[in-house]
Amino acid sequence: MDSVVIIKVISALLYPLGLASLCVFLAVLLLLRGRRLAARYCSTFAVVILLLASNPMLASKLVYSLERQHPQRAVDSFAKHDAIIVLGGGLRIPTAPAKYAQLAHGSDRYWYAARLYRAAKADKIIISGGNVYQQPGLKSEAYYASELLQQWGVPQDAIELEVGSRTTAENQRNTVDLISKNRIQSALLVTSAIHMPRAYSLFFKLPIEITPASADVLIRQQNWPAIFNFIPSASALRLTTVALHEYYGIWFAALRSGLLR
Repeated sequence: MDSVVIIKVISALLYPLGLASLCVFLAVLLLLRGRRLAARYCSTFAVVILLLASNPMLASKLVYSLERQHPQRAVDSFAKHDAIIVLGGGLRIPTAPAKYAQLAHGSDRYWYAARLYRAAKADKIIISGGNVYQQPGLKSEAYYASELLQQWGVPQDAIELEVGSRTTAENQRNTVDLISKNRIQSALLVTSAIHMPRAYSLFFKLPIEITPASADVLIRQQNWPAIFNFIPSASALRLTTVALHEYYGIWFAALRSGLLR
């Protein structure tokens, strides 16, 4: 089992649903051993985890704590850069029975990159993103994203692909050669607003000027009855999980950096 798979398995167990499942499993083991009080504590903890993680207000605050760090800007507010770097994500490659790549959560980054290009904010787009798991007979996510951008008016010769990365850290490492090859001195970094803090913390280390250009804003001002802020929902659980995914990534990168010093 390779390191990326191991990290993803560990992360899945640390997400709310994974933690709650572990607590329930432990509660069953304790109950079988006759330790009813400890089993009760574990099962109660599982319920508390799920109730907190599925609370819309808490989920919104977690996501907003990340998105507010690099708010989305109007396209016209950016100065011209040498390139636009778009990080992979939000695109479903055409695995069977699908015949075409499909837009998913996070895919607005590609549309935002196309808008930046068409507004003459850069002459080159670098798309960085391979497939996390091997998909026999299919090309990388970056390839299908390139097809999408071309359909939106970006010429093929303006697009460079990095197709080997499986993580954000690999996105950063694997774009170095393309940056050098194209003599890029400045770039707009395009990814989801919630992902931008982690991505920018890696890309700002490159020896070029990096400007965050956030897309896919999840938390927006909406007028709805306040009571819905307190009713648990599956969508809130998903938001909490996405936010924790980013925080875990940030903490892991900080831990790894400290260990390598």
